[in-house]
Amino acid sequence: MSQQQQQAKQTNQEIRSAKSLKVSNPNLQKPISALRGVQFNEGKKRLGSKNSGMNSVSRVFFHKRTDRMKVPKYQNTYRLESFNPFNIEVVDNMVRDTMESKLSTVTAYHPNIMAKLCCEIDNELQNALLKKDYDRYKLVVQATIVQRFDQSLHAGFQCLWDVERDNYSYYVFENNHIYAWCCVFAIYYE
Repeated sequence: MSQQQQQAKQTNQEIRSAKSLKVSNPNLQKPISALRGVQFNEGKKRLGSKNSGMNSVSRVFFHKRTDRMKVPKYQNTYRLESFNPFNIEVVDNMVRDTMESKLSTVTAYHPNIMAKLCCEIDNELQNALLKKDYDRYKLVVQATIVQRFDQSLHAGFQCLWDVERDNYSYYVFENNHIYAWCCVFAIYYE
C-alpha cells in the first residue's frame, strides 16, 4: 500500500470512531453543515437586531501606517487644518541634503545610472517625508536629471492648487556634467 492510501484509511477510521461517540449536547450530534448554518443565522440575527443594544458590535475600520501600527479610521471630522502642517523649510533642507549627497560624486552622464539615481532620490525623500508624518497631505516627489549640453530646457507643472493649504519644495543641482532638479509637492486633502 502506498503512503497516501494508508493516510486515507487512517482518516476514514478516525471519522468512523468520531461518529460512534455519543455526545451529551444534542447540537453537536448534527452534521457539520447544519451546525454552520445555525451558527451563521444566529449571528446574523444577533447583529441585525435593533432591540439588543448590548449585543450590537460597533465596527471600527483601521488603516496601517508606515510603521505598521493600526490607526482607527473615523468618519469625516470637517476639520480644515492639519495637526502637523507641511513645513517648507524642513523639506527644503531635506531635499537639498539628499540631492547633494547623491549627486556630488557624479562625473559623467550615463542614462541608466541617472535613472537609478532618480529612483534612489525619490525613494529616500519619500521615506524621510513619511517619517515626518504630515497628516492630511498627499506627497509627490519628482526628480529629473539631464545631461548638460549647450541646449535649453523648459519644464512646467500644472495642477489644481489651493493657495492656502497646498505647497511645494524645489531644488536645483548642477555641475559640469549634469543638471538635476527635484520637486516635492504637498497637496492637502480632507
